[in-house]
Amino acid sequence: MLSVAKVQRRNAWRYYVRGVGFGDGRRPVGQSLKDAQVKAGLPPGRWLGRGLDALGLTEGAEASERQMALMFGQGRHPDADRIERGLLGDGADPATARLVTVLGVLSTEVGDSDHWRVILNE
Repeated sequence: MLSVAKVQRRNAWRYYVRGVGFGDGRRPVGQSLKDAQVKAGLPPGRWLGRGLDALGLTEGAEASERQMALMFGQGRHPDADRIERGLLGDGADPATARLVTVLGVLSTEVGDSDHWRVILNE
């Protein structure tokens, strides 16, 4: 059965995990998405689309539950954990390392445009 739902920030994560990532079914509480997919005979999610190059993702690569949580649940880069670890290892402060992984328009309260050009070009 096909269903239609308006995907908003507050429900996007649930929509992708329940509706797309788990084939419109409900997985048992506490079971990882990957384990539930295997048990249900569902293939893992794969990254597809025109924006992959901009995110540095490989077409067809498996989309992990953590990546989906970051992207659809928090509006951050799917590899935000790895990116933040690298920035922190290079001496960036935690707030800056986190903000660099945010997708979309940055607030003007965060800093001026030159500040972000420097961070994003590093």
